[in-house]
Amino acid sequence: MNNKNTAFLLSSALMSLVVENAGASNIHDYDRTNNDGKFNVYMRAVHIDTRIENDLIDRFGGFPFGDRLGGTALGLVADYNSGYWLDSIGFDASLYGVAKLDARPENRDLFDDTSGESEGFAKLGQANIKLRHVGENWSALLQTGRGRFDAGTVVTLDTRAVPGSLQGTRGQLQIEGLDIGPLPGVLSVDGAYFNRVSPRDRKDFEHIRSNGGFEIDDIQTFSIGYDAKLFALKFAQGVAKDFNRNTSYTLTLRAPLGERGGAIFETQYYDFRRDGDIWERDWLSGNAGYDDKANWLNLNLGLQIDHWSFGLSYSKTRAELSNGMLGYAFFDHGENVDGLMDAWTRSGNDFNNDGETTWQLAGKYEFDGKSLAGIPLDGFNIMALFKRGRFDADDPFSGMRTDVTESQAEYRLNYRFEEKDYQGVSVGVIYTRYWIDQDFVALVSAQPNNVVNGKEIRVYVDYAF
Repeated sequence: MNNKNTAFLLSSALMSLVVENAGASNIHDYDRTNNDGKFNVYMRAVHIDTRIENDLIDRFGGFPFGDRLGGTALGLVADYNSGYWLDSIGFDASLYGVAKLDARPENRDLFDDTSGESEGFAKLGQANIKLRHVGENWSALLQTGRGRFDAGTVVTLDTRAVPGSLQGTRGQLQIEGLDIGPLPGVLSVDGAYFNRVSPRDRKDFEHIRSNGGFEIDDIQTFSIGYDAKLFALKFAQGVAKDFNRNTSYTLTLRAPLGERGGAIFETQYYDFRRDGDIWERDWLSGNAGYDDKANWLNLNLGLQIDHWSFGLSYSKTRAELSNGMLGYAFFDHGENVDGLMDAWTRSGNDFNNDGETTWQLAGKYEFDGKSLAGIPLDGFNIMALFKRGRFDADDPFSGMRTDVTESQAEYRLNYRFEEKDYQGVSVGVIYTRYWIDQDFVALVSAQPNNVVNGKEIRVYVDYAF
């Protein structure tokens, strides 16, 4: 099962469709109650219980870390986001803390285990100066220091006890008034430079590292997008120095369906390439995802009808690896940096093996406006997802090229309390079952933890003071 699960991030991107306010289903969004000039404190209890199995590996002695992964943690985030003095300068600061309530040797990225022990930690998660200038039809923002920065092809994940952090500089520019007839057009440009990272499960800000452990000096990334409501275009590119170059192209088409519905069609194409000798060293040590280049095509259709939302997705991956292992589309810029991957078929296991074709169907129902025994159900939603991928792999025992099918079923329940006495409390439960019909794939895959049968339960409780 993939240790870089972005299930919560996908749920908002997948099912929000053309609805602008989808925050109620996104229980990990710390900014949902964030106000300029106020000090905000958020607490999260998270429990992850993952059980994996593979009959073939069991015959060779089993998994070295056992077949049960996860733990229970309590996280605390204290945020201060200042207003802008003279409407131009301010600062952000955050303290993160994670307490261990329970942990197993493989704790699913909940605790800092850089010392070999699963322990809690505390750190200065954010400390950055921000500058802003607002013109008649445009605005510009610059931040430098440590922060939860999303820019270009890099994203800050927030799917554990506390979010990760990046160190560097990010700039954003937005220009309004670039209309096409009656369509209001907005141009957005952002760029960033990062040279340190503090992942969501670690205390220190550390060098960016490749999968083989080699240091990467920095990441430079940018994106440019144009949104005219009925359609949107976006181009993004990022370069990890001497390691890789990732590029994405996105076309989005939107259409209203009556007063309470809409449709969206989105095409995303990702191009990944080696870009230096660090990638070559990873390849030689057997830690590369592909030889020279990989790509991932993702087509998505979404519909919203009143309280119901549906999504249908297709993806195709190419990631040839000629060192005898099964390649995959590596979309990060390092082992400890998370790449921005908005493909709808990325949830839980990534289904991004070389030659893989994947279909996904998802449905969601929001209970806003409904009640049960007089209790309002605003903020309550349920979601179900099924995904199936097919690809070929070489069976090391028979020497034959073999058809492989992997599948995933996932069920999610989220509830954000709207009642006055409980405002700020959100709960979420995710149950995932993953299975693959050929156990040998875990022996030949360049991402073996991503291709073993398993079940997982996650429980989140957030409280915004």
